[in-house]
Amino acid sequence: MKSLGSIRRDFAPWIDPASSPFLQFEGVTKRFGDFEAVDDLSLSIFESEFFALLGPSGCGKSTLLRMLAGFEMPTSGRIVLDGEDMAGIPPYRRPVNMMFQSYALFPHMSVKKNIAFGLKQERMGKGEIADRVEQVLKLVKLEDYARRKPDQLSGGQRQRVALARSLAKRPKVLLLDEPLGALDKKLREETQFELADLQHELHTTFIMVTHDQEEAMTLADRIAVMDKGRILQVAPPAEIYEAPKSRFVADFVGNVNVFEGTVRSATSDRVTIETTGGFDIVAERDVPVEIGQTVSYVLRPEKLKIAAEPLSGANVMEGEVWDIAYFGPVTSFHIRLDTGAIVKVAMVNATRQSPLQLTWHDRAFVTFDEDAGLVLTQ
Repeated sequence: MKSLGSIRRDFAPWIDPASSPFLQFEGVTKRFGDFEAVDDLSLSIFESEFFALLGPSGCGKSTLLRMLAGFEMPTSGRIVLDGEDMAGIPPYRRPVNMMFQSYALFPHMSVKKNIAFGLKQERMGKGEIADRVEQVLKLVKLEDYARRKPDQLSGGQRQRVALARSLAKRPKVLLLDEPLGALDKKLREETQFELADLQHELHTTFIMVTHDQEEAMTLADRIAVMDKGRILQVAPPAEIYEAPKSRFVADFVGNVNVFEGTVRSATSDRVTIETTGGFDIVAERDVPVEIGQTVSYVLRPEKLKIAAEPLSGANVMEGEVWDIAYFGPVTSFHIRLDTGAIVKVAMVNATRQSPLQLTWHDRAFVTFDEDAGLVLTQ
């Protein structure tokens, strides 16, 4: 299989047959009364991996994290960390630490004392505590803020204090529940790269829960997309985006056009789909299909090309410019086809003045290559 996206780093133990998972969820189910929050879920995570659990609210991702932390017990199945079954081990005895979205800093304590608090609870010696606090302050670049109180810090600095406090105990696994959710958009984007760099430097296993797809794509080595207590796909970010295994994954991660239809003809490498919109799509065949089978064709907006003049060839659609949104780096067009269907097109603004002169209600022509999208059967 050809590579999808750029390689994040020389780290892919999940494709090495000789690698053993560091953490395993084995057939884990969690019920709250009649509600099944996690449904017979199995998952392997490797040492030093930055792993993201991604999904909509209520999909079970936070419940999974809480079971690993020991705040909830599985109804059935088991959780094994570094060869040890976590059943019966209380939260304070588990080699994990959790960083919450709220940060939960003590407002009356200085940064230094907030970080030292957990170490004092473990009755660590004063000298060792001082050394450990100094190390993590340096790690998160807050040495000059050690004596400040939380209300004297910015949101990003408070986030780093919470991170330093979580790392001070040197957990085998750090759990992050929506760790950047309290930050504004620009600060969140800056902090994402800092957090990824820090994790790579420490080689600590990070497991993050988020509903923010961009955050998961930026930070994680691999992503598990969840829905209704089940894992639908586990893969590196580029594979999740470019090769989703189901319509739900394609639709949840990024913007996508979805065309429903039936297979009209198929060869060893091509398939023709007769869509419900009344036009045909010719695409690469990368999954087994049969004539007459109902399929979906998913196509990212940036894979389409748009023009003001008529186009020829396969995979050409015509319609009216229905909406335009300018985002700076890209301009998003919504084209309303004559059938009523809306097609989303993203055009990169490579120059300051666009050569494409299209405005609302103009006729527009859209096309795409045969390998631009993906045929899905589920």
